[in-house]
Amino acid sequence: MRVDTYWRDLAACKGLVTADYDPFFAATDDGNRDAKTICATCPVTDPCLAFAVRTGQLWGIWGGKTPEELRLLIALDRRGRPRDRRAPAGHPNASKTHCKRGHPFDAANTYYAPDGQRRCRTCLREAQGGGSDAA
Repeated sequence: MRVDTYWRDLAACKGLVTADYDPFFAATDDGNRDAKTICATCPVTDPCLAFAVRTGQLWGIWGGKTPEELRLLIALDRRGRPRDRRAPAGHPNASKTHCKRGHPFDAANTYYAPDGQRRCRTCLREAQGGGSDAA
């Protein structure tokens, strides 16, 4: 049986932060210097930095980077990420261009629910009693 170790369990900063001492959120030159020194010896700076960028951590020292450096990396990461929320190529519905009732899945007629499900706006309107195909 293989047990994966979470990157935070291997971090050099684990157990160093107390209520009186937290160099990672000190916002002073001395605090930043202390935090960067700790990060320089850490074996998991890459996953730490990746976590900070992916989750948008705007404050504190993460992966040896200052908040200013993090903001730039976050902006660059977001710039490279697609915004068109299409279903991934491997998804079973990725190739579907129309809903069950034949309405097109295009930008104007597609709604993405919070759970990521693709919905037809026309069908939603019809289900709510405001359909455009009134007889």
